[in-house]
Amino acid sequence: MKRDVPTASSGGYERWSYAIRRSSAHPAQRPWTVELISYFFDTFGGPVRMRMLRAQPSVYREIRIHVVAWLCYLVIQVLALDKFEHRHAENLLSALAQLPAQLLFTYTMLYGLIPAYLLTQQYIRFSLLTLATLLLGGFLYWEGSYYLYLVPFEPARLALETPWDPGRILLCAFYLLCTSGLLIGFHMIRFGFRQQRLNQQLVIANQSIELKSLKDQINPHFLFNTLNNLYGLTSQDSQKAGEVVMRLAQLMQYMLYEGNRTRVPLCKEMEYLQNYLALERIRYGDRLHLSWQVKGATESVYIAPLILLPFVENAFKHGVSRQLDDAWIQIQLTVGPDDLIFKVENSKPDGSNQTPATGIGLPNIAKRLQLIYPDRHQLRHLNGTGTYLVTLKLELTSADFKPAKNYEDPLFAG
Repeated sequence: MKRDVPTASSGGYERWSYAIRRSSAHPAQRPWTVELISYFFDTFGGPVRMRMLRAQPSVYREIRIHVVAWLCYLVIQVLALDKFEHRHAENLLSALAQLPAQLLFTYTMLYGLIPAYLLTQQYIRFSLLTLATLLLGGFLYWEGSYYLYLVPFEPARLALETPWDPGRILLCAFYLLCTSGLLIGFHMIRFGFRQQRLNQQLVIANQSIELKSLKDQINPHFLFNTLNNLYGLTSQDSQKAGEVVMRLAQLMQYMLYEGNRTRVPLCKEMEYLQNYLALERIRYGDRLHLSWQVKGATESVYIAPLILLPFVENAFKHGVSRQLDDAWIQIQLTVGPDDLIFKVENSKPDGSNQTPATGIGLPNIAKRLQLIYPDRHQLRHLNGTGTYLVTLKLELTSADFKPAKNYEDPLFAG
């Protein structure tokens, strides 16, 4: 089956798998190491499957490191089994017989259990699956040693050994834990350093975003028009003028306090958008037809603050503001157990070139999404005839259903 070539918006996993698949024009000619790593990446998926490799600059460098590590292990294993008897061929066969079990355990841990359960703090499930994988690896380790080494090279020991010996299987599992644990530990140390470097970059980027949030998120043009409308309403409709003041105050309060948190409840983010839309509705009056639909529970999900507003702002700037009448905007939010989908579609004048590059803050929000939701978001733009649609999909993890640690203590409170 032909697989799609990754696009610019593809996640790290798609780019990694594609790089591995295209390593040879013919899959049958690819090195067995490439096939093995490709198999494990295709098998052990999930929203966090690329978390341990997202900072890796070179796919082939990672593969070379693993190949060299296993070659060094085989050399050490052959020399350790030799005991000055110079039976290198037999010792190599013995090491190769045990290698599948070690590969199975090592890569199941590295690219399956550790990112999917340990890093997501599912410790009980991680422990049980690790124990099951270790016992399976110990069984395969002993079976390989028995049938591929003892049977052809040491038949005299067959009277003392059985292929189903529980003691031997447990001993092999312990040996497997010790040997494969070295590679796993080395990989985790490298991952820790990369993660620390990535976190430092995230802190610096977030500080820059916080300093520019007022300028980038509520643009001066919108604020100027709102104050202009407020001035006109004070002499014509005092009730609407009061509503404008109240909603504008709520917008600024959210910007100043909630905007400084790492994550906020999705319901608060939607209230912020409703206040913004209410002001725009007062501004445009009957010219604007607005549709708003929310599906799913927004109270239990936490997202980065001010992450949705630029898409709505873009719809007003490039759609509604350029049409004299019959302008419309449709906003839809769908919250599922594993993802969040936010769609904004707007009308636009015929011939208008509404692109991501011309939207309000859209290039900046794309960079912010990459920092906060790496390999967990998809951003799509559809520029049609008379309409423009932007769709944001966020993959949710268990951490997105818990409040941020600093939620009750804002960064700049007081």
